[in-house]
Amino acid sequence: MQFDTNGAVAKLMKRLAIAVAVIAAVVVLYKLQYPTYSYRYRMTVNIEVDGQVRSGSSVIEVTVSKQLQFLPDVNPLEYRERGEAVFVDLGNGRNIVALLASGAFAESYGYPAFLVTKHFKMNLLDSRQLASLPSLRGKWELTRDDLPTFATFTNPNDPATLRLVSVDQLEQAFGPGVHWRGAVVEMTTDAVASVIESKLPWVTKLASGLSGGTVTRSPGKFTLNGPYFKRS
Repeated sequence: MQFDTNGAVAKLMKRLAIAVAVIAAVVVLYKLQYPTYSYRYRMTVNIEVDGQVRSGSSVIEVTVSKQLQFLPDVNPLEYRERGEAVFVDLGNGRNIVALLASGAFAESYGYPAFLVTKHFKMNLLDSRQLASLPSLRGKWELTRDDLPTFATFTNPNDPATLRLVSVDQLEQAFGPGVHWRGAVVEMTTDAVASVIESKLPWVTKLASGLSGGTVTRSPGKFTLNGPYFKRS
């Protein structure tokens, strides 16, 4: 009996093609049922120094994915952020940094992900509102309650010289003539830049280390974490 090699190969290829088609269909159906949407915004921080406004800005990208709730405590939405903290050079070796967190001790790690949706009063569990994320447009000034946590470095090359600073106490922190002039958020399609390493050269090492994807919190105390400065 002669074995039909060509026929066996053809059957195998047909089965593989069917399997690939089924997998592709499953992937498409999953993406339709659990879509992903992204948007970007630019945060600009303005500080007046001796009568002149000094500014710094950063573009943050937020990606929101609807996900399968295979366990009751799984969040139906997954958030990912990409971008970096805002660095403002105040001159004479002085600086202020708007961290990627909020709260007295930067305890609100999710701040970058919810800043925009809070402003637009959105409920992302509503599929229509979730799908509208990429089309959001607008520009507004942050209220004091919506500001990020601010820090300054006596020596930008040494993370150990960090101390937190309040926008209400800029003159005490930096001397006379330094005043708060607001923070503005604007929806954008601009690219996410990576420049903070030129200001704080240790950020890459910190963000890629053990603290790169997680945040350590100590109640009533600030803890240095990579994601406060850069997320990717």
